[in-house]
Formats: sequence, C-alpha cells, structure tokens
Amino acid sequence: MNRALIILLVVLFVQPAAFAQELKNNSYSQLFNKSKLLIANQKQEEAIPILEEMYTRDKTNSNAAYLLALCYVKSFKNINKAISLLEDAKGDYSKFYDRSSVTERGVSEYAYYYLIIAYSLKGDCKNTIGTLNEFYKIYSYEDEWYLIDGQKWYRECGKHKWEDDDSIKIADVPIDSVTAGLVPELISNEEIIADSAQPESQNQIAENNINGLAPNSMSPGTASPYRDRLRRVGEVGGPEVMTRDVSHNARTSLYGLQVGAYIKPRFAKDFKDLKNVEVYIDNNGVFRYVIGRFVYRSQAEKLLNYVQEVGYQDAFIVDINTTKNFDEEVVRVNNQSIKREITGDVEYRVQIGAFKEEDIPEDIMRIYLQFDDINENIQEDLTILTLGEYGDYDIAKAFCSNIQDLGIPDAFVVAFNQGRKITIEEAREYLIRKREEDLDKVREKAAAEQQGKKKKRK
Repeated sequence: MNRALIILLVVLFVQPAAFAQELKNNSYSQLFNKSKLLIANQKQEEAIPILEEMYTRDKTNSNAAYLLALCYVKSFKNINKAISLLEDAKGDYSKFYDRSSVTERGVSEYAYYYLIIAYSLKGDCKNTIGTLNEFYKIYSYEDEWYLIDGQKWYRECGKHKWEDDDSIKIADVPIDSVTAGLVPELISNEEIIADSAQPESQNQIAENNINGLAPNSMSPGTASPYRDRLRRVGEVGGPEVMTRDVSHNARTSLYGLQVGAYIKPRFAKDFKDLKNVEVYIDNNGVFRYVIGRFVYRSQAEKLLNYVQEVGYQDAFIVDINTTKNFDEEVVRVNNQSIKREITGDVEYRVQIGAFKEEDIPEDIMRIYLQFDDINENIQEDLTILTLGEYGDYDIAKAFCSNIQDLGIPDAFVVAFNQGRKITIEEAREYLIRKREEDLDKVREKAAAEQQGKKKKRK
C-alpha cells in the first residue's frame, strides 16, 4: 500500500480517537466552559462534540440537551435530533434559569425559540405555530424581537431545501438570526402595537401575532422601569459582577467587533493596543469584549482590518443592537470598574493578615503586638494588614522573606495603586509600560535638543 495513503489513514482514524479520549478526560465543568466559549465565538460545530460528550454523561440534564440542540440548529445539522432534544428539554423550562451555572439542569425560555426554528426548517408548520403559541405564553418580553423573528420563521416554514434526511442546504437559508449573529428584518412601530383583545383559540393567538398583534408587548422605544439598575450576576464563590441593561436607541443594526470572549471577566485595559473596549455578558454567562458601534457594516470592516493587524486575528463583526448577547453591560467586577486604569505610582507591600469580622481574630491581634508601622487597608468589607512600601518588587520580596522568618510564614507581597490593591502581574506590566514611555520621552527630548544645536550651528 502507498505510504502516503497509510499515513493519511492513520491521521483520519487516530486523531478523532485521540480527541474523543481527550474529551472523556475532561471534567464536566471543563466541558461546560469550553462549549460556552465556542458558542460565544460562533463556533457551534466545534462545540457539538463537546456537548455530545456532556449529554452522553448525563442524558437527564435538560440544559446539556438544550445547548446541544441549539448548536445543531445553528449549524443546520441533525435537525430531527434537535427537535427531539428540545421537545424533551422544554418541559424543564425555568424562569429562574441560571445561564452561567454548571449545575443548572433546567432550560431557558429560548429553548422554545430554537424549537420554532427547527420545526420551520423541517417544514412542520403545524408544530411551528403550536410552539410559537407556547413561546408567547412563557416569554418574559424583555426583547420583542425574538417574538417577531419567531413569526418570520413561521412565515418561511417549509421553504428550505434539504441536503439529506437531517440537514438543511445552508445556501438556501436566508440571512437571519441564526446565520448572521441575529440580524432581524426591519419592523415598523405599527407591527408591534399590543392588542388588548384576547383571541378565543391558541391558533388564533399565533395568527394574530403573525399579522403584527403581539400580546402584552412594549414598544422598543418604551424604557423599562429597571433600565440602568445595577445587579449581581454569576455563581456563588465566583467574581462579583455588577451589570446594567443597555438600550442602543437605534432601529437599525449597529455593528461592532468582538475581540474576545471569556468565562472569567477581564478588565478592558487588558486588551493591548485597543481602546474603547465595551464589556457585555451574554445569555450563557460569557463575557464578550466589543469595540466600535457603526451604522454601516463597511465601517466595521475597515476597523476589523486594523484590529487584525495589531494581533486580534479572531476578531469578527457582530450586530450589537439586534441581539440579546449585548443587552447587558458589565460595569464593575469585585467592586472595581471594568474600565479601571492604573495611574501614578505603584508600590509593593507585604501582606501579613486580613479579616472581615468586627472583632479582630486572636492570630491577627498577635501580629499587632509583634510589628510596628502596620498599615490598615480597607477593601470593601475586608481589612488588609500590610508592612512596608517599596517601589521595587525584589526589595519587597526580600523584606517579605525576613517577615516570614520572624514568625509569619504565610506573608506575601502585594501591589497597590492609589490605595487600591491590584495584582502583581498588573503592577509589573504597568511599570514596564511606564518605563518604556519615560524612555521615549527622554529620547524625544534628546532628539529635540540635538536638532536645536544643529540649527544654532547653521
């Protein structure tokens, strides 16, 4: 047999087996986080084998079934399987669905939305309108667009061509919420005015809504009484994240560039060579980082070229106005502004203790009696005790070793800026950048002086 053919066969059979084994070696939590990041970065097909492994481990977990079916629908594959999964999962719908929790076993209201799309793609119009009726009954009405898009999928039911028994021909699918990051058709104000009369039958409810009579709806221009109210999100024990609802106040698409998506929040300043980074948290608890807000897609495409040139090759264009992924803006993380900046001097200290209680613990009290010049730093409900203030990390590290030898083995070096505790890595990066900026200024000054001397000689 040809050697090249043998190598090809080995690659084809060995690599998938190795990948499957790698998935099996991951914990459920690792698989959950990987799948969320892939979905956030529009890599549904890459997320599918991970979610299939999750579902195989626990077929009673409706959330795993929902996320897997969502990816099937978005990739236009395994539509019949997606319908089966969503039909079973929707019974576990919970209005208290926790999108970010690995222990969540219920499903979001959007399980109905994706089931509408799946039935429409299959051409099962009776179940499309039936599911649309169910969606009206349980929907929270936070974003009217999903109801309107569900109506559109009903109107397009049965119009899609099939490649095989379980896949849709992608070229035949219109540009919509699934293929283009939730870009809906334009809807006039008149099409979403609430109808106070209650239809007699469920089918009449849906038919009236197809004609633009959505029940209990709010005009997009009507501000919610809860707008701009800060609230906490995330799991217990994780970072404390404060968010607020945002309204982009535009009737058309607004294009931005997603430059990153992470399970754990990062600060906007962490994106080197980028400015004006906005941070949002989506329905799956993924933190999305976006720059730009353009009415014309061509403007976003020009910015995309620059962003890719400075190192963000995976950046892509998103519509921040017509998708729920960008309705919730992150404002603070652990009571620090998501857009915080380090300015001025950075100092290193040695942390020797910390406490939350009103009464100082006995071990902390002994430290008070052992050392002079203890600094008390209040950070929220935590009192941090530190010794010394140094501009150089190595000096602070040497001092820390002395403190450890004197009976506090768990002492360690911390960094502060403007009285606020920052990470050692943040301090190092800032000081390196500051030194480079200072050197640039010295070089510029020297060059200007040299230029001045040349002019005098003339």
